[in-house]
Amino acid sequence: MKNKTKIINQILIIIILSLVGCSQKPVPTPEDSKSNNLEEQEDVNTEALRIFMDGQFQMNQGDYAMAIIEFQDALDVDPTVATIHVSMAECYWNLGKLNRALLHLNRAIELDSTDVDARERLAHYYILKKQFVNAEKEYNSLTEIDPINPDYIYALADLAKIQEQYDKAISLYEKVYAMDASALFALETAAKLALSLQKFEKAEKLYKELTEIDTENASYWHVYSNLVLSHEDYDEGIIALENYDRIKPKNIDTVGRIGSLYYENGDLVKALSFFKQALELDSANALTYHYLSSILREQKEFDEALIYAQEMTIRFPENSQGYINGALIFLEEEKNLDAINLLDPIAEKFMDEFVIQYLLGSTYYQLKQLDEAEIHLDRSVKISPHSNAAWHLLAIVYDNVMKFEDSDSIYEKLIREDSTDVQAFNNYAYSMGERSENLEYALKLSEKSNKLSVDNAAYLDTMGWIYFKMGDVEKALKYVQQSVELDPTNSVVLEHLGDILGTVNRADDARAYYEKALELDNNNERIQSKINEL
Repeated sequence: MKNKTKIINQILIIIILSLVGCSQKPVPTPEDSKSNNLEEQEDVNTEALRIFMDGQFQMNQGDYAMAIIEFQDALDVDPTVATIHVSMAECYWNLGKLNRALLHLNRAIELDSTDVDARERLAHYYILKKQFVNAEKEYNSLTEIDPINPDYIYALADLAKIQEQYDKAISLYEKVYAMDASALFALETAAKLALSLQKFEKAEKLYKELTEIDTENASYWHVYSNLVLSHEDYDEGIIALENYDRIKPKNIDTVGRIGSLYYENGDLVKALSFFKQALELDSANALTYHYLSSILREQKEFDEALIYAQEMTIRFPENSQGYINGALIFLEEEKNLDAINLLDPIAEKFMDEFVIQYLLGSTYYQLKQLDEAEIHLDRSVKISPHSNAAWHLLAIVYDNVMKFEDSDSIYEKLIREDSTDVQAFNNYAYSMGERSENLEYALKLSEKSNKLSVDNAAYLDTMGWIYFKMGDVEKALKYVQQSVELDPTNSVVLEHLGDILGTVNRADDARAYYEKALELDNNNERIQSKINEL
Protein backbone atom coordinates (compact mmCIF):
# COMPACT_ATOMS: atom_id res chain seq x y z
CA MET A 1 0.00 0.00 0.00
CA LYS A 2 2.07 2.92 -1.33
CA ASN A 3 0.49 5.63 0.84
CA LYS A 4 0.28 3.56 4.02
CA THR A 5 3.00 5.43 5.90
CA LYS A 6 1.68 8.78 4.93
CA ILE A 7 -2.04 8.38 5.58
CA ILE A 8 -2.33 5.84 8.35
CA ASN A 9 0.62 6.99 10.47
CA GLN A 10 -0.44 10.60 10.19
CA ILE A 11 -3.94 9.71 11.34
CA LEU A 12 -2.64 7.79 14.33
CA ILE A 13 -0.11 10.48 15.31
CA ILE A 14 -2.67 13.24 14.98
CA ILE A 15 -5.32 11.37 16.97
CA ILE A 16 -2.94 10.40 19.77
CA LEU A 17 -1.40 13.84 20.19
CA SER A 18 -4.75 15.59 20.00
CA LEU A 19 -6.33 13.26 22.56
CA VAL A 20 -3.53 13.53 25.15
CA GLY A 21 -3.31 17.28 24.60
CA CYS A 22 0.47 17.34 24.95
CA SER A 23 0.84 20.50 22.87
CA GLN A 24 -1.38 23.28 21.68
CA LYS A 25 0.69 23.63 18.58
CA PRO A 26 -0.70 21.57 15.68
CA VAL A 27 1.24 18.56 14.50
CA PRO A 28 3.12 19.38 11.31
CA THR A 29 2.47 17.40 8.18
CA PRO A 30 5.57 15.40 7.07
CA GLU A 31 7.62 17.36 4.54
CA ASP A 32 7.76 14.48 2.14
CA SER A 33 3.98 14.45 1.68
CA LYS A 34 2.92 14.47 -1.89
CA SER A 35 1.71 17.52 -3.82
CA ASN A 36 0.18 17.82 -7.21
CA ASN A 37 2.86 18.93 -9.58
CA LEU A 38 2.03 22.31 -10.94
CA GLU A 39 3.91 21.49 -14.11
CA GLU A 40 1.43 18.69 -14.88
CA GLN A 41 -1.51 21.07 -15.15
CA GLU A 42 -2.49 22.35 -18.58
CA ASP A 43 -2.32 26.04 -19.51
CA VAL A 44 -0.12 26.95 -16.52
CA ASN A 45 1.04 30.54 -16.34
CA THR A 46 4.84 30.29 -16.59
CA GLU A 47 5.35 33.29 -14.33
CA ALA A 48 3.10 31.75 -11.70
CA LEU A 49 5.04 28.51 -12.07
CA ARG A 50 8.39 30.25 -11.53
CA ILE A 51 7.16 31.98 -8.40
CA PHE A 52 5.55 28.77 -7.14
CA MET A 53 8.84 26.90 -7.54
CA ASP A 54 10.59 29.61 -5.51
CA GLY A 55 7.96 29.12 -2.81
CA GLN A 56 8.47 25.37 -2.88
CA PHE A 57 12.21 25.90 -2.36
CA GLN A 58 11.55 28.13 0.67
CA MET A 59 9.07 25.61 2.08
CA ASN A 60 11.54 22.76 1.67
CA GLN A 61 14.08 24.86 3.58
CA GLY A 62 11.59 25.27 6.40
CA ASP A 63 11.09 28.99 5.82
CA TYR A 64 7.30 28.81 5.76
CA ALA A 65 6.68 32.54 6.17
CA MET A 66 8.77 33.40 3.10
CA ALA A 67 7.18 30.51 1.21
CA ILE A 68 3.73 31.94 1.93
CA ILE A 69 4.80 35.28 0.47
CA GLU A 70 6.01 33.55 -2.70
CA PHE A 71 2.84 31.47 -2.98
CA GLN A 72 0.68 34.57 -2.52
CA ASP A 73 2.61 36.25 -5.32
CA ALA A 74 1.96 33.18 -7.48
CA LEU A 75 -1.75 33.40 -6.71
CA ASP A 76 -1.76 37.06 -7.65
CA VAL A 77 -0.49 35.99 -11.05
CA ASP A 78 -2.86 33.00 -11.39
CA PRO A 79 -5.52 32.58 -8.63
CA THR A 80 -7.09 29.53 -10.29
CA VAL A 81 -4.40 26.95 -9.43
CA ALA A 82 -5.52 24.62 -6.64
CA THR A 83 -1.99 23.31 -6.05
CA ILE A 84 -0.78 26.71 -4.86
CA HIS A 85 -3.55 26.83 -2.26
CA VAL A 86 -2.61 23.36 -1.06
CA SER A 87 1.03 24.40 -0.62
CA MET A 88 -0.02 27.54 1.24
CA ALA A 89 -2.23 25.41 3.47
CA GLU A 90 0.78 23.21 4.24
CA CYS A 91 2.84 26.22 5.25
CA TYR A 92 0.11 27.61 7.49
CA TRP A 93 -0.32 24.13 8.95
CA ASN A 94 3.35 23.99 9.86
CA LEU A 95 3.16 27.44 11.38
CA GLY A 96 0.25 26.30 13.56
CA LYS A 97 -2.29 28.53 11.83
CA LEU A 98 -4.88 25.87 11.13
CA ASN A 99 -7.78 28.17 10.38
CA ARG A 100 -5.83 29.81 7.55
CA ALA A 101 -4.80 26.36 6.35
CA LEU A 102 -8.47 25.38 6.32
CA LEU A 103 -9.43 28.39 4.17
CA HIS A 104 -6.86 27.50 1.52
CA LEU A 105 -7.77 23.81 1.53
CA ASN A 106 -11.43 24.61 0.98
CA ARG A 107 -10.47 27.07 -1.77
CA ALA A 108 -8.33 24.37 -3.43
CA ILE A 109 -11.27 21.97 -3.43
CA GLU A 110 -13.55 24.66 -4.85
CA LEU A 111 -11.09 25.05 -7.70
CA ASP A 112 -10.55 21.29 -8.16
CA SER A 113 -12.89 18.87 -6.39
CA THR A 114 -10.61 15.97 -7.37
CA ASP A 115 -7.52 17.40 -5.69
CA VAL A 116 -6.37 14.45 -3.59
CA ASP A 117 -3.77 16.40 -1.59
CA ALA A 118 -6.31 18.99 -0.53
CA ARG A 119 -8.87 16.43 0.59
CA GLU A 120 -6.27 14.35 2.43
CA ARG A 121 -5.03 17.40 4.35
CA LEU A 122 -8.58 18.52 5.03
CA ALA A 123 -9.37 15.07 6.44
CA HIS A 124 -6.28 15.36 8.70
CA TYR A 125 -7.49 18.75 9.89
CA TYR A 126 -10.92 17.36 10.82
CA ILE A 127 -9.31 14.45 12.65
CA LEU A 128 -7.14 16.85 14.64
CA LYS A 129 -10.25 18.80 15.57
CA LYS A 130 -12.08 15.54 16.37
CA GLN A 131 -14.63 16.33 13.68
CA PHE A 132 -14.75 12.70 12.65
CA VAL A 133 -17.95 12.90 10.62
CA ASN A 134 -16.41 15.60 8.40
CA ALA A 135 -13.20 13.58 8.11
CA GLU A 136 -15.27 10.60 7.04
CA LYS A 137 -16.95 12.67 4.33
CA GLU A 138 -13.56 13.64 2.92
CA TYR A 139 -12.34 10.05 2.82
CA ASN A 140 -15.58 9.00 1.15
CA SER A 141 -14.89 11.64 -1.50
CA LEU A 142 -11.34 10.32 -1.85
CA THR A 143 -12.65 6.80 -2.42
CA GLU A 144 -14.82 8.15 -5.23
CA ILE A 145 -11.77 9.81 -6.76
CA ASP A 146 -9.53 6.77 -6.28
CA PRO A 147 -11.77 3.75 -5.65
CA ILE A 148 -8.93 1.21 -5.74
CA ASN A 149 -6.83 2.86 -3.03
CA PRO A 150 -7.08 0.68 0.11
CA ASP A 151 -5.47 3.38 2.28
CA TYR A 152 -8.66 5.42 2.17
CA ILE A 153 -10.77 2.42 3.17
CA TYR A 154 -8.40 1.77 6.06
CA ALA A 155 -8.77 5.38 7.18
CA LEU A 156 -12.57 5.04 7.01
CA ALA A 157 -12.31 1.87 9.09
CA ASP A 158 -10.27 3.70 11.74
CA LEU A 159 -12.80 6.53 11.78
CA ALA A 160 -15.68 4.09 12.17
CA LYS A 161 -13.88 2.48 15.11
CA ILE A 162 -13.26 5.87 16.74
CA GLN A 163 -16.99 6.61 16.42
CA GLU A 164 -17.81 3.18 17.93
CA GLN A 165 -19.35 1.98 14.68
CA TYR A 166 -17.69 -1.36 15.27
CA ASP A 167 -19.51 -3.59 12.80
CA LYS A 168 -18.85 -1.06 10.07
CA ALA A 169 -15.19 -0.83 11.07
CA ILE A 170 -14.74 -4.60 10.97
CA SER A 171 -16.37 -4.77 7.55
CA LEU A 172 -14.12 -2.00 6.21
CA TYR A 173 -10.95 -3.63 7.56
CA GLU A 174 -12.01 -6.80 5.76
CA LYS A 175 -12.56 -4.78 2.61
CA VAL A 176 -9.00 -3.43 2.82
CA TYR A 177 -7.62 -6.96 2.78
CA ALA A 178 -9.95 -7.93 -0.06
CA MET A 179 -8.53 -5.01 -2.07
CA ASP A 180 -4.90 -5.64 -1.14
CA ALA A 181 -3.79 -9.16 -0.22
CA SER A 182 -0.56 -7.78 1.25
CA ALA A 183 -2.54 -5.88 3.88
CA LEU A 184 -2.85 -8.79 6.29
CA PHE A 185 -2.60 -6.30 9.16
CA ALA A 186 -6.07 -5.03 8.21
CA LEU A 187 -7.63 -8.47 8.54
CA GLU A 188 -5.79 -8.96 11.83
CA THR A 189 -7.12 -5.62 13.06
CA ALA A 190 -10.66 -6.74 12.20
CA ALA A 191 -10.12 -10.01 14.06
CA LYS A 192 -8.72 -8.31 17.16
CA LEU A 193 -11.56 -5.80 17.17
CA ALA A 194 -14.19 -8.54 16.91
CA LEU A 195 -12.50 -10.41 19.75
CA SER A 196 -12.29 -7.34 21.99
CA LEU A 197 -16.01 -6.74 21.41
CA GLN A 198 -16.75 -10.38 22.34
CA LYS A 199 -18.16 -11.01 18.88
CA PHE A 200 -16.78 -14.51 19.18
CA GLU A 201 -18.44 -16.05 16.13
CA LYS A 202 -17.08 -13.30 13.89
CA ALA A 203 -13.68 -13.41 15.58
CA GLU A 204 -13.49 -17.17 15.08
CA LYS A 205 -14.26 -16.81 11.36
CA LEU A 206 -11.58 -14.13 10.95
CA TYR A 207 -8.91 -15.96 12.92
CA LYS A 208 -9.61 -19.12 10.95
CA GLU A 209 -9.02 -17.10 7.78
CA LEU A 210 -5.80 -15.71 9.27
CA THR A 211 -4.51 -19.21 10.05
CA GLU A 212 -5.24 -20.27 6.49
CA ILE A 213 -3.33 -17.28 5.09
CA ASP A 214 -0.37 -17.39 7.48
CA THR A 215 -0.02 -20.98 8.65
CA GLU A 216 3.20 -20.22 10.56
CA ASN A 217 1.78 -17.56 12.86
CA ALA A 218 1.60 -19.16 16.31
CA SER A 219 -0.44 -16.30 17.74
CA TYR A 220 -3.24 -16.85 15.22
CA TRP A 221 -3.41 -20.57 16.05
CA HIS A 222 -3.40 -19.86 19.78
CA VAL A 223 -6.29 -17.39 19.66
CA TYR A 224 -8.22 -19.56 17.20
CA SER A 225 -7.84 -22.59 19.47
CA ASN A 226 -9.29 -20.67 22.41
CA LEU A 227 -12.24 -19.51 20.31
CA VAL A 228 -13.21 -22.94 18.98
CA LEU A 229 -12.74 -24.59 22.35
CA SER A 230 -15.01 -22.02 24.00
CA HIS A 231 -17.92 -23.87 22.36
CA GLU A 232 -16.31 -27.32 22.74
CA ASP A 233 -15.34 -27.88 19.12
CA TYR A 234 -12.69 -30.39 20.14
CA ASP A 235 -11.82 -31.54 16.61
CA GLU A 236 -11.00 -28.04 15.43
CA GLY A 237 -9.33 -27.26 18.76
CA ILE A 238 -7.00 -30.21 18.33
CA ILE A 239 -6.05 -29.06 14.81
CA ALA A 240 -5.33 -25.55 16.07
CA LEU A 241 -3.27 -26.66 19.05
CA GLU A 242 -1.30 -29.22 17.07
CA ASN A 243 -0.34 -26.46 14.63
CA TYR A 244 0.63 -24.24 17.56
CA ASP A 245 2.70 -27.10 18.97
CA ARG A 246 4.33 -27.56 15.56
CA ILE A 247 5.46 -23.93 15.54
CA LYS A 248 6.29 -23.72 19.25
CA PRO A 249 7.06 -27.29 20.31
CA LYS A 250 7.72 -28.81 23.72
CA ASN A 251 5.36 -26.60 25.67
CA ILE A 252 3.97 -28.65 28.55
CA ASP A 253 0.70 -26.72 28.69
CA THR A 254 0.04 -27.16 24.97
CA VAL A 255 0.93 -30.86 24.93
CA GLY A 256 -1.20 -31.50 28.00
CA ARG A 257 -4.10 -29.58 26.55
CA ILE A 258 -3.99 -31.56 23.31
CA GLY A 259 -3.92 -34.76 25.34
CA SER A 260 -6.95 -33.69 27.36
CA LEU A 261 -8.85 -32.87 24.17
CA TYR A 262 -8.15 -36.29 22.71
CA TYR A 263 -9.34 -37.73 26.02
CA GLU A 264 -12.57 -35.73 25.89
CA ASN A 265 -13.00 -36.84 22.28
CA GLY A 266 -12.69 -40.47 23.32
CA ASP A 267 -9.41 -41.10 21.50
CA LEU A 268 -7.59 -42.74 24.39
CA VAL A 269 -4.65 -43.95 22.29
CA LYS A 270 -3.66 -40.46 21.13
CA ALA A 271 -4.46 -38.99 24.54
CA LEU A 272 -2.09 -41.48 26.15
CA SER A 273 0.63 -40.64 23.63
CA PHE A 274 0.44 -36.91 24.34
CA PHE A 275 0.41 -37.34 28.11
CA LYS A 276 3.47 -39.57 27.92
CA GLN A 277 5.13 -36.75 25.97
CA ALA A 278 3.99 -34.36 28.68
CA LEU A 279 5.56 -36.58 31.34
CA GLU A 280 8.88 -36.46 29.48
CA LEU A 281 8.68 -32.66 29.37
CA ASP A 282 7.74 -32.29 33.03
CA SER A 283 7.77 -35.18 35.49
CA ALA A 284 6.40 -32.96 38.25
CA ASN A 285 2.99 -32.19 36.79
CA ALA A 286 0.15 -33.67 38.86
CA LEU A 287 -2.39 -33.36 36.05
CA THR A 288 -0.26 -35.55 33.79
CA TYR A 289 -0.24 -38.39 36.34
CA HIS A 290 -3.98 -38.02 36.80
CA TYR A 291 -4.71 -38.36 33.09
CA LEU A 292 -2.27 -41.23 32.59
CA SER A 293 -3.90 -43.14 35.43
CA SER A 294 -7.44 -42.38 34.19
CA ILE A 295 -6.71 -43.28 30.56
CA LEU A 296 -5.03 -46.56 31.44
CA ARG A 297 -7.89 -47.45 33.81
CA GLU A 298 -10.39 -46.93 30.99
CA GLN A 299 -8.20 -49.12 28.78
CA LYS A 300 -8.40 -51.81 31.50
CA GLU A 301 -4.62 -51.59 31.98
CA PHE A 302 -5.13 -51.63 35.73
CA ASP A 303 -1.59 -52.48 36.85
CA GLU A 304 0.02 -49.65 34.88
CA ALA A 305 -2.80 -47.28 35.82
CA LEU A 306 -2.21 -48.06 39.49
CA ILE A 307 1.50 -47.27 39.13
CA TYR A 308 0.73 -43.71 37.99
CA ALA A 309 -1.94 -43.28 40.67
CA GLN A 310 0.47 -44.41 43.38
CA GLU A 311 3.25 -42.22 41.99
CA MET A 312 0.86 -39.29 42.17
CA THR A 313 0.12 -39.95 45.86
CA ILE A 314 3.87 -40.05 46.57
CA ARG A 315 4.78 -36.92 44.61
CA PHE A 316 1.65 -34.96 45.49
CA PRO A 317 0.40 -36.22 48.88
CA GLU A 318 -1.78 -33.13 49.33
CA ASN A 319 -3.63 -33.81 46.07
CA SER A 320 -6.61 -36.09 46.66
CA GLN A 321 -6.90 -37.13 43.01
CA GLY A 322 -4.14 -39.73 43.24
CA TYR A 323 -5.99 -41.55 46.02
CA ILE A 324 -9.29 -41.26 44.15
CA ASN A 325 -7.76 -42.69 40.97
CA GLY A 326 -6.28 -45.59 42.91
CA ALA A 327 -9.62 -46.33 44.58
CA LEU A 328 -11.47 -46.25 41.25
CA ILE A 329 -9.01 -48.78 39.84
CA PHE A 330 -9.59 -51.11 42.80
CA LEU A 331 -13.37 -50.71 42.55
CA GLU A 332 -13.35 -51.47 38.84
CA GLU A 333 -11.40 -54.63 39.64
CA GLU A 334 -14.01 -55.36 42.34
CA LYS A 335 -11.35 -55.09 45.03
CA ASN A 336 -13.57 -53.24 47.48
CA LEU A 337 -11.41 -53.91 50.53
CA ASP A 338 -8.33 -52.56 48.75
CA ALA A 339 -10.28 -49.39 47.93
CA ILE A 340 -11.30 -49.06 51.59
CA ASN A 341 -7.73 -49.65 52.77
CA LEU A 342 -6.49 -46.92 50.44
CA LEU A 343 -9.10 -44.30 51.28
CA ASP A 344 -9.88 -44.89 54.94
CA PRO A 345 -6.46 -43.77 56.29
CA ILE A 346 -6.72 -40.41 54.50
CA ALA A 347 -10.46 -39.83 55.04
CA GLU A 348 -9.89 -37.45 57.95
CA LYS A 349 -7.18 -35.58 56.05
CA PHE A 350 -9.56 -34.99 53.15
CA MET A 351 -12.64 -34.41 55.29
CA ASP A 352 -14.00 -31.88 52.78
CA GLU A 353 -13.33 -33.95 49.65
CA PHE A 354 -16.71 -35.14 48.39
CA VAL A 355 -15.49 -37.93 46.11
CA ILE A 356 -13.40 -39.59 48.82
CA GLN A 357 -16.25 -39.50 51.34
CA TYR A 358 -18.79 -40.70 48.76
CA LEU A 359 -16.58 -43.55 47.51
CA LEU A 360 -16.03 -44.69 51.09
CA GLY A 361 -19.75 -44.48 51.84
CA SER A 362 -20.83 -46.39 48.74
CA THR A 363 -18.10 -49.02 49.15
CA TYR A 364 -18.91 -49.60 52.81
CA TYR A 365 -22.55 -49.97 51.75
CA GLN A 366 -21.62 -52.65 49.22
CA LEU A 367 -19.72 -54.44 51.98
CA LYS A 368 -22.83 -54.10 54.17
CA GLN A 369 -20.88 -52.13 56.77
CA LEU A 370 -23.80 -49.76 57.17
CA ASP A 371 -22.62 -47.77 60.19
CA GLU A 372 -19.44 -46.76 58.36
CA ALA A 373 -21.43 -46.12 55.19
CA GLU A 374 -23.75 -43.79 57.09
CA ILE A 375 -20.83 -41.76 58.50
CA HIS A 376 -19.22 -41.09 55.13
CA LEU A 377 -22.46 -40.54 53.20
CA ASP A 378 -23.58 -38.06 55.83
CA ARG A 379 -20.31 -36.19 55.26
CA SER A 380 -20.89 -36.36 51.52
CA VAL A 381 -24.25 -34.61 51.56
CA LYS A 382 -22.88 -31.93 53.87
CA ILE A 383 -20.01 -31.27 51.47
CA SER A 384 -22.23 -31.38 48.38
CA PRO A 385 -25.88 -30.85 49.35
CA HIS A 386 -26.96 -30.92 45.70
CA SER A 387 -25.68 -34.44 45.04
CA ASN A 388 -28.82 -36.51 44.53
CA ALA A 389 -26.75 -39.68 44.25
CA ALA A 390 -25.40 -39.20 47.77
CA TRP A 391 -28.84 -38.38 49.17
CA HIS A 392 -30.36 -41.46 47.52
CA LEU A 393 -27.71 -43.79 48.90
CA LEU A 394 -27.91 -42.25 52.37
CA ALA A 395 -31.70 -42.76 52.35
CA ILE A 396 -31.20 -46.42 51.42
CA VAL A 397 -28.70 -46.83 54.26
CA TYR A 398 -31.11 -45.20 56.73
CA ASP A 399 -33.81 -47.52 55.46
CA ASN A 400 -31.58 -50.56 55.99
CA VAL A 401 -30.74 -49.57 59.58
CA MET A 402 -34.42 -48.79 60.16
CA LYS A 403 -33.99 -45.05 60.64
CA PHE A 404 -37.21 -44.58 58.74
CA GLU A 405 -37.90 -41.06 59.92
CA ASP A 406 -34.55 -39.98 58.45
CA SER A 407 -35.02 -41.90 55.20
CA ASP A 408 -38.59 -40.60 54.78
CA SER A 409 -37.36 -37.05 55.33
CA ILE A 410 -34.77 -37.44 52.58
CA TYR A 411 -37.29 -38.91 50.13
CA GLU A 412 -39.76 -36.10 50.84
CA LYS A 413 -36.98 -33.61 50.18
CA LEU A 414 -36.02 -35.28 46.91
CA ILE A 415 -39.53 -35.48 45.43
CA ARG A 416 -40.32 -31.96 46.62
CA GLU A 417 -37.26 -30.55 44.86
CA ASP A 418 -37.64 -32.67 41.71
CA SER A 419 -41.05 -33.94 40.63
CA THR A 420 -39.37 -36.17 38.03
CA ASP A 421 -37.02 -38.00 40.40
CA VAL A 422 -38.38 -41.43 39.51
CA GLN A 423 -35.90 -43.26 41.73
CA ALA A 424 -37.00 -41.28 44.78
CA PHE A 425 -40.68 -42.01 44.09
CA ASN A 426 -40.02 -45.73 43.68
CA ASN A 427 -37.65 -46.21 46.62
CA TYR A 428 -39.87 -44.23 48.98
CA ALA A 429 -42.91 -46.26 47.89
CA TYR A 430 -41.03 -49.54 48.28
CA SER A 431 -39.78 -48.57 51.74
CA MET A 432 -43.31 -47.87 52.96
CA GLY A 433 -44.54 -51.06 51.29
CA GLU A 434 -41.92 -53.12 53.10
CA ARG A 435 -43.02 -51.54 56.38
CA SER A 436 -46.72 -51.85 55.46
CA GLU A 437 -47.11 -48.16 56.33
CA ASN A 438 -49.10 -45.48 54.48
CA LEU A 439 -49.88 -47.96 51.71
CA GLU A 440 -52.34 -45.68 49.90
CA TYR A 441 -49.68 -42.96 49.74
CA ALA A 442 -47.07 -45.54 48.77
CA LEU A 443 -49.30 -46.71 45.90
CA LYS A 444 -49.66 -43.14 44.59
CA LEU A 445 -45.89 -42.74 44.62
CA SER A 446 -45.45 -46.06 42.83
CA GLU A 447 -47.99 -45.09 40.18
CA LYS A 448 -46.04 -41.87 39.65
CA SER A 449 -42.76 -43.73 39.15
CA ASN A 450 -44.38 -46.13 36.66
CA LYS A 451 -45.76 -43.20 34.66
CA LEU A 452 -42.35 -41.57 34.60
CA SER A 453 -40.63 -44.80 33.55
CA VAL A 454 -42.82 -47.25 31.65
CA ASP A 455 -41.98 -50.98 31.58
CA ASN A 456 -39.37 -50.75 34.29
CA ALA A 457 -39.02 -54.12 36.02
CA ALA A 458 -38.04 -52.73 39.42
CA TYR A 459 -40.86 -50.17 39.47
CA LEU A 460 -43.48 -52.75 38.42
CA ASP A 461 -42.31 -55.02 41.24
CA THR A 462 -42.74 -52.17 43.74
CA MET A 463 -46.33 -51.59 42.61
CA GLY A 464 -47.11 -55.31 42.74
CA TRP A 465 -45.55 -55.62 46.19
CA ILE A 466 -47.63 -52.71 47.54
CA TYR A 467 -50.80 -54.32 46.14
CA PHE A 468 -49.75 -57.55 47.85
CA LYS A 469 -49.38 -55.72 51.16
CA MET A 470 -52.82 -54.17 50.59
CA GLY A 471 -54.29 -57.66 50.09
CA ASP A 472 -55.01 -57.32 46.36
CA VAL A 473 -53.30 -60.53 45.29
CA GLU A 474 -54.65 -60.46 41.74
CA LYS A 475 -53.09 -57.09 40.95
CA ALA A 476 -49.98 -58.03 42.89
CA LEU A 477 -49.53 -61.13 40.75
CA LYS A 478 -50.15 -59.17 37.56
CA TYR A 479 -47.45 -56.54 38.16
CA VAL A 480 -44.81 -58.82 39.70
CA GLN A 481 -45.18 -61.31 36.83
CA GLN A 482 -44.68 -58.43 34.38
CA SER A 483 -41.55 -57.49 36.29
CA VAL A 484 -40.14 -61.03 36.10
CA GLU A 485 -40.87 -61.18 32.37
CA LEU A 486 -38.84 -57.99 31.88
CA ASP A 487 -36.00 -59.08 34.16
CA PRO A 488 -35.82 -62.72 35.29
CA THR A 489 -32.44 -62.18 37.02
CA ASN A 490 -33.53 -60.22 40.09
CA SER A 491 -33.56 -62.50 43.14
CA VAL A 492 -35.73 -60.12 45.19
CA VAL A 493 -38.46 -59.97 42.54
CA LEU A 494 -38.36 -63.76 42.11
CA GLU A 495 -38.78 -64.11 45.87
CA HIS A 496 -41.74 -61.71 45.78
CA LEU A 497 -43.40 -63.77 43.08
CA GLY A 498 -42.84 -66.90 45.15
CA ASP A 499 -44.45 -65.21 48.18
CA ILE A 500 -47.52 -64.19 46.16
CA LEU A 501 -47.92 -67.63 44.56
CA GLY A 502 -47.64 -69.23 47.98
CA THR A 503 -50.69 -67.31 49.22
CA VAL A 504 -52.87 -68.63 46.38
CA ASN A 505 -52.02 -72.28 47.02
CA ARG A 506 -49.53 -72.60 44.17
CA ALA A 507 -46.78 -74.13 46.28
CA ASP A 508 -44.97 -75.86 43.41
CA ASP A 509 -44.79 -72.63 41.41
CA ALA A 510 -43.69 -70.77 44.51
CA ARG A 511 -40.93 -73.33 45.12
CA ALA A 512 -39.72 -72.98 41.53
CA TYR A 513 -39.32 -69.21 41.85
CA TYR A 514 -37.70 -69.49 45.28
CA GLU A 515 -35.16 -71.90 43.85
CA LYS A 516 -34.42 -69.53 40.94
CA ALA A 517 -33.93 -66.75 43.46
CA LEU A 518 -31.60 -68.92 45.53
CA GLU A 519 -29.50 -69.69 42.46
CA LEU A 520 -28.90 -65.98 42.10
CA ASP A 521 -28.39 -65.38 45.83
CA ASN A 522 -27.19 -68.73 47.16
CA ASN A 523 -26.33 -67.46 50.64
CA ASN A 524 -29.79 -66.08 51.33
CA GLU A 525 -30.98 -67.93 54.42
CA ARG A 526 -34.42 -66.32 54.28
CA ILE A 527 -35.20 -67.81 50.88
CA GLN A 528 -33.86 -71.21 51.94
CA SER A 529 -36.12 -71.10 55.00
CA LYS A 530 -39.16 -70.40 52.80
CA ILE A 531 -38.34 -73.38 50.61
CA ASN A 532 -38.03 -75.59 53.66
CA GLU A 533 -41.43 -74.49 54.92
CA LEU A 534 -43.26 -75.50 51.73
